[in-house]
Amino acid sequence: MPHIVIQSISLVNNQITVLFDQVWYQEDIIKLRQLLLNSIPNLSIKEVIIGADIESIRFQWSNTEFIVQFDYYSQSCWFDTQDSNSESGTQDLFNLLTHNKKHYV
Repeated sequence: MPHIVIQSISLVNNQITVLFDQVWYQEDIIKLRQLLLNSIPNLSIKEVIIGADIESIRFQWSNTEFIVQFDYYSQSCWFDTQDSNSESGTQDLFNLLTHNKKHYV
C-alpha cells in the first residue's frame, strides 16, 4: 500500500472532517486510526465498534468524549462529540490535529 496522506482536516458545525489523498480500504482503517489517534496525547479509548463498512472509536480526551468514524463506502472520516454538551472541546481537538506533523501512513 502506498502512503496515505491526510489531504485536509476541516471543522464545520462542530464536526471535524478528515480527507485522505487516495482511496482507502476497510483493512486500512487500523493504520488510519493510528495516524489520527496517536497524535492525541492522553486519550483513553472507551469502545471500538466494527461494522461491515464503518468503524467507530469512542474515546475520551481532555474531559470530553469523542467518536471518530471511518466509513469505507463513502470514503468518509469524521470526529463528533459524544453529546451536544461536549461540543466546546471540538475546537481544541481540531487545533491539535491540524498541528500534527505526521500526516501519512
